Amino acid sequence: MNSGSSTIAFVVAVILAWFGFAARKPALTPPVRVAVIEANGESNDAAQQQFAEQQKKERESLDEFRTTAPYREARSIEIDPAYGKILGFCSLGEGRLAAVTGQADAYGAVVDTHDPATVGNRLVWLSADGREERSVPLDFSPRGVNPGPDGSLWVVGGSNVAHFSADGEKLAAADAPHFTLSPEGREEFVEEVKTRHAAEIESYQQSMKMQEEMVTELEGKKEGDPGFQPEEMVKLYKQSCESMKSHVESRQTMTDEQVVDEAIERVRQIHRVAVTAEHVFLVTNQEVGHGFAIWRCTSDLAEPVRIVEGLAGCCGQMDVQAVEGGLAIAENSRHHVRLVDFDGEEIRTFGETSMADITKGFGGCCNPMNTCLDGDGCLLTSESNGLVKRYSLDGEFKEVVGVADVQAGCKNSSIGMSADGGHLYYLDVQKGTVVVLEKAG
Repeated sequence: MNSGSSTIAFVVAVILAWFGFAARKPALTPPVRVAVIEANGESNDAAQQQFAEQQKKERESLDEFRTTAPYREARSIEIDPAYGKILGFCSLGEGRLAAVTGQADAYGAVVDTHDPATVGNRLVWLSADGREERSVPLDFSPRGVNPGPDGSLWVVGGSNVAHFSADGEKLAAADAPHFTLSPEGREEFVEEVKTRHAAEIESYQQSMKMQEEMVTELEGKKEGDPGFQPEEMVKLYKQSCESMKSHVESRQTMTDEQVVDEAIERVRQIHRVAVTAEHVFLVTNQEVGHGFAIWRCTSDLAEPVRIVEGLAGCCGQMDVQAVEGGLAIAENSRHHVRLVDFDGEEIRTFGETSMADITKGFGGCCNPMNTCLDGDGCLLTSESNGLVKRYSLDGEFKEVVGVADVQAGCKNSSIGMSADGGHLYYLDVQKGTVVVLEKAG
C-alpha cells in the first residue's frame, strides 16, 4: 500500500466512522486528531500554516469587535447554585428572561428524566437585572425553552414537552408527541434499524482494518522515511485502534431488541421548540440514521407532521425559531441559515463557510449555532466563539453586533435581545450563565 494514499484513506475512514459514532455515543473519547499527510508522504505544512493564519486572523477580528461592536460585554447573570446551571434561555418583554436549569449532562447521554436525584431541573423567570421572580420544578432534564405569542412558555428535554402559563401554572405535558409506531410502521422501522446497524458495524470494521494497517506501516518506518511519524504519535494511533475495536465489539454484542430500543429512545429525544399561535414545532433526531427533523404539531400537541428532515448539525445542536412567515433553522454543519415556511417548504438559505473573514460567512466546524429576532425584524445569529451578527431575513449581512467572551466549541449558544434593544444576551453554557452585552453609547 502506498504510504501517502494509505494515510489519506486512514484519515478519511477514521473521521467518517467516528463522526457517525460520535453522533450517538459522544460520552466516550473519540480518537485523537491525526495529521493529514500529502500523497508524497510529507506533512501538509502549507495547509497547517494556512489554518494557523486563519485562526490568528479570526482571533484578531474578534478582539477588535469586542471593543468596537455596538454591544459590549457588561456582566453575567447567574442562577441559584441549587438549580445547577443555566442550560438554555429565551427573552421575554422588558428585558426579562426565562431560563431552564439543571445538570449539564454530556451531549448524547440518555438521562433518567424522572430521577429525583437529578440536580436542579427548573424553569425560572428572571427580572431584567437577573433576579429570580419565580420558578417551577421540572420532572425532566430540560434542553430548550421558547415563549408562545401569549407569553406562555414551552419547555423541551429528553422526550418531554411541557407548557406553562406566564404565571407558572402547568398547562399541558406530553411524552414524545411526534413519535408513534403502528404495528405496520414498527415492522418497517425495525427492519431499517437492523439493516443500518449491520451496515455501521461493517463500516467500523473496514475503518478499523485500515487503521490497523496504517499503524503497522508506521511502525516499520524509520526517521527520514516518507510519512515517518514520531513514536508518541504512533502510540496515539494504536490507542485509537483499541478504542475503535472496543466500540465495535460492544456494538456487535447488542441483541436486536437492544438495537431497536436504543433507536427508539434516540428518536424520541427532543432538542428545541418553536411556537406560533397555531402550532408547536419540535426539533428531533431523524427516525433512522443521523441528522435532525422538524415536526409540526397543533397547539395541543396533536396531529404531528414531519415537515423538514435531513438537517445537518453537530453535537446535538439544531436551533429553530419562529420568524415572520416561517421558521429560521441554524443548520450549523452546513454553515447556513435555512428559512422554511410552516409547511417545511424552503424559502431561501443564506450563509457560507468563511474561516478567516468573520463578516463574510460562518467559521469553525459548525456555525451558526442559534438565532433570534431583534426588535426590527432582523435575524441575529450566534457562533460558538461568542460572535453575534445581524442579517436581514433576505440574508443580507448588516453588522457584527457583539462578541461575548466565551470558550469556543460545539455547543448551545442561545441568544436573545431585550425588547428595547438595549441589551444582548448570550448563553455561556460552560459556566452555566448568561452573558449580558449592553449597547454602547
